[in-house]
Amino acid sequence: MRKWYRTGMLMLTLFALCVCSGCKEGGEVPEGTTPTSGASQVQGGANTPEGTKAPVNGFDTYSEAVMLQQAVEARILPAVERRLPKAEDVVIVENGTLGVYGAEVQFATVNADTLTGALVSEGLFYYAEDGTIAPNIAKSYTVNSDFTNYTIYLREGLRWSDGVLFTADDCVFFYEEMCLPETFGEDLWQCFTVTNGSKKERAVMKKLDAYSFEVTFPVSKPEFLNELLVQGGICFAPEHYHVNLLPEYMGEDAAKAKAKDMGYADTAEMLRETVVSAWNTPGVPTLNSYVLSTEEGMSDVKGNYYEFVRNPYYWKIDAAGKQLPYMDRLGFTRISDESQKMLLTTEGFLSVSLLTAEQVPEAQSGAERGEYRVITWTDSSAYAVKNTLKNFPERCPYEEKIRGIGAAHPECWYIE
Repeated sequence: MRKWYRTGMLMLTLFALCVCSGCKEGGEVPEGTTPTSGASQVQGGANTPEGTKAPVNGFDTYSEAVMLQQAVEARILPAVERRLPKAEDVVIVENGTLGVYGAEVQFATVNADTLTGALVSEGLFYYAEDGTIAPNIAKSYTVNSDFTNYTIYLREGLRWSDGVLFTADDCVFFYEEMCLPETFGEDLWQCFTVTNGSKKERAVMKKLDAYSFEVTFPVSKPEFLNELLVQGGICFAPEHYHVNLLPEYMGEDAAKAKAKDMGYADTAEMLRETVVSAWNTPGVPTLNSYVLSTEEGMSDVKGNYYEFVRNPYYWKIDAAGKQLPYMDRLGFTRISDESQKMLLTTEGFLSVSLLTAEQVPEAQSGAERGEYRVITWTDSSAYAVKNTLKNFPERCPYEEKIRGIGAAHPECWYIE
């Protein structure tokens, strides 16, 4: 069935999302840090090969997906405990149930940005279910009494998907070399500005040490973190990667040539796509649970089909010490209209497919043949087709308003 899906259905150019089935992968990197004892419980998850000692509070060992174990055995990847952050900075996801590794989740979508961004992006912070701002990539933060100074602490030993350490340098670099010069081709983000009297002033960002930095405003800015989350919580970029794209580092002509070579109209588009929409660009180091495949025929988000594979350096684990995500890959088939999505849905080729109330009768009529069931979202006007996925979210994970907040948690989905 999957083979038919990847070949025959590739001819379709598709649209939106929601039936249920199963997600990702890694590459060669430098040696890393070994966790120390005392992993604390935050919101998140991670994993290591059986038999690998991981002296973490509550765990004798980490465990990891078979495909990653094989990469470790082939000496393509370091052992799992060397790919995870410092033990107390590993994020542990409590879902009430433990998943299993393998399989894939298949979607249909018209717009790669809308779907994949909401599903896989990770920010410094996210909104918890009670509406409070909770740490994510960031470990914690403090703010002074007049809301002019925010100190943000990062998880020690967290790594980009290519194995390079993620540090405060990546945050300061992003702000000073990309946001302030407006390299994206857009104005400085609102979260980094404040109105002081009759004029607008910008924040100053300063590195304190390898794993902390501060953001200071000339006057009170209590809405800073909320406004940052509007931008998906993005306040970082892989410096080691982007110094090879920025005109200031490689020269204007070389940067323009690089943009053209990558298929972009100019350097602004290249930088916007490799930072703000980095998940849709193959080869860009990421902190997300999944990275865009670099396999031929699987990496073009504007093509008929593309895949995301698991990030071997993902920094979250489940309550049993299994590195997330569970699914090997996320597959996306492009559609152009609702009839194509409904066909894929009723034939049972999608794992998740979002429906309107008007589409429910047709979906229900094909449920037995497609081996799925129709469920109602929290929003009673929306429905989802779901079959074999466990830990499927109760609320729709594709609304743009939750972009970067992590409400979808696809890294926790698995096949029953």
